[in-house]
Amino acid sequence: MATDFTLGFLLALFCALFWAALDISRKKLGREMTATGAVAGLMLLHILFLNPLLITGSVVDGDGAVYDTLLVGYPELEWLYFAPTSLSIVLNLAANLLFLRAVQISPLSLTTPYLAFTPVFTAISALIVLGQIPTTAGWVGIVIVCLGAFFMNPGDEDDGILAPLKALWTERGSFYMLIVALLWSITPVLDKQASEMTSPMWHTMFLAGSVGLAFLVYRRIHDSSFRPLVEEFKAIPLWLILGGLFAVGAMVLQLTSYEFIDVAYVETVKRAVGVTAAIAAGYFFFGERDIRRRLLGALVMSVGVGLILMAG
Repeated sequence: MATDFTLGFLLALFCALFWAALDISRKKLGREMTATGAVAGLMLLHILFLNPLLITGSVVDGDGAVYDTLLVGYPELEWLYFAPTSLSIVLNLAANLLFLRAVQISPLSLTTPYLAFTPVFTAISALIVLGQIPTTAGWVGIVIVCLGAFFMNPGDEDDGILAPLKALWTERGSFYMLIVALLWSITPVLDKQASEMTSPMWHTMFLAGSVGLAFLVYRRIHDSSFRPLVEEFKAIPLWLILGGLFAVGAMVLQLTSYEFIDVAYVETVKRAVGVTAAIAAGYFFFGERDIRRRLLGALVMSVGVGLILMAG
């Protein structure tokens, strides 16, 4: 019989695969759409995809793991729910915009690796807010994952051992992505609190829908019309729909996994798998080369994930 940790790890693993697929979609969208248009489209699709499930859950009685996850219906909201949720919305607005800007101006394999710093930031946030304390093996695994990502960007060899750090200033997309990592290290802690007050399904829709509506309003004010945004949606509809599906699956799986294992562990698995997938995607789909060092970094990160499993 599977333990809570095993179930949580499997959820985190599938969550990571969905996030990796979403990264590829966002890179593709970033080539054809503005950053604000892509974020608005991806986030608003959450409402279209999740609302029918919530409606079904509200009118149908059921029991079991599938029902408890997918068909929980609309929750009774309390004012306390909006405190962490509002802050998460603001942070996600900034993070999503910076993410898409980063992959627009820099290679996918030189930007997403810096998201692997998220677990350390998250572990500190979870320790302070939730009181979740990783084991010694867990801390070592988290740090190893971050080190593996850090040395993926070689920078200028003349800069020596600090070349990857200095590369943050020369590769602006990498610098933007490090800021994203910091922002996204805080949101999981907030989202865990919010989803426990409601459900992973509801919070995913409310959070993403709010971010999408914010960008929709911004574009309406900026363009004085919805027409330019609609034209962007029409430019690459299949990738937009796929990206929306990947985003929904990733977020629901992520929030559900928080019920079984620590937030920091989920973020570590998510980033390690995501970085490796980003390197492969950059090579096979976007023609990015010189990835030998990055693959070595991914191998180091896999050792860190192994220690996370031992910590469980």
